Amino acid sequence: MMMKESARRGNGASGAGTDGTGENSESFFHLAVSGQLESAYFPMGPDSGSLFCRYDIVAGPDWELVSGMRSGITQSAKPDGDYRSVVFNMPLEFTMKSTNPHGWPQIVFSMYGNNLWNVETNRGYARIHCPLMGTRRTVRAPLFVPKYSNIWSAAMSWLTGVNPEMRDSKILADGSKHKGLATESYGELVVSLQAISRGCNKMALDWGQSYD
Repeated sequence: MMMKESARRGNGASGAGTDGTGENSESFFHLAVSGQLESAYFPMGPDSGSLFCRYDIVAGPDWELVSGMRSGITQSAKPDGDYRSVVFNMPLEFTMKSTNPHGWPQIVFSMYGNNLWNVETNRGYARIHCPLMGTRRTVRAPLFVPKYSNIWSAAMSWLTGVNPEMRDSKILADGSKHKGLATESYGELVVSLQAISRGCNKMALDWGQSYD
């Protein structure tokens, strides 16, 4: 009798976390993003012979990375036949889950290249929001470079060819943290992305369409 009673208790414990139909009840939804960083475009050509780009995925505290890499770096690339474009074709693929849409994922890009003195310096930053879902779309994100507010520092930057660099580029995902930042825009990144979400209906989240 003791063995049977123990078995009953064990069966009851194993049933915890189900919704009564034998399936696990999820209190979160998934967002799968795929695409690529296609290229960088500069109207009058880049200021460097070669460039590389770093990306960082930034999301709110309720978001968790399930698969893929939170950050990565492209290969070094030079302008192609069209001196205004630098092609990367770097894949971007990751999956995240969250209990709510607050802090929707963003991707922050940091561009680097060598100046005339062969010193590595930043060539601009850009950021984009991950799409909700649907067909693949192409985003042209403006590149901007921070500028010194002090005239003497700005003069030294012009003489040395070294641009000011942000200590943590991920703060660009939070507008309250870079308020008042002086920047200069030049060029843009071309990024294609596609997103698929799962579990939204169970959490009564409506993006305007049916996803799952």
